[in-house]
Amino acid sequence: MTSHQKVTIVGSGNWGSAIARIVGRTATENPGHFDKTIRMWVFEEMVNGRKLSEIINTDHENVKYLPGKKLPENVIAVPDLVESCKDASILIFVVPHQFVAGICKQLQGKLAPGTQAISLIKGMSQDPPSQTNGNSGLSVHKQGGIKLISEEITELLGIECNVLMGANLAHEVADDVFAEATIGELN
Repeated sequence: MTSHQKVTIVGSGNWGSAIARIVGRTATENPGHFDKTIRMWVFEEMVNGRKLSEIINTDHENVKYLPGKKLPENVIAVPDLVESCKDASILIFVVPHQFVAGICKQLQGKLAPGTQAISLIKGMSQDPPSQTNGNSGLSVHKQGGIKLISEEITELLGIECNVLMGANLAHEVADDVFAEATIGELN
């Protein structure tokens, strides 16, 4: 019997919502590999007098960040970060790079054994100016060189983190336009 991968998308902006469309469809089309329910962590905010998570869960659309594009009904918005990641075997990170450290610190010690991550985040890790002696704010390895977001996720959570990058834009991915991407991994 195949173990069903439980996927959580950490982030719900335009890029997160575009990816949620693909991941939601993929889970539905591959029931032997994936749990049907895809959780998506939503930073809760009010949109036209309604909670964004409520809009996503009832109207199946992220009207603030990806208007006009329906999300699959199996994508469930969860406004509690830790709850959204509970028992997940795969975390897909799609948040702005400056929030990665804070998000990972909230998740420390709360992930299922064997959880893996993939980062779709563009940018590089940044430290607060107080930790960089007034320099640019980019995190630097002790031996020199800029720290990648995937390295920051691995260091903070103690889990493997792969990377998906490419010349792609959220609205094009949401429109199902051909997009090229590369997945990088260490092992």
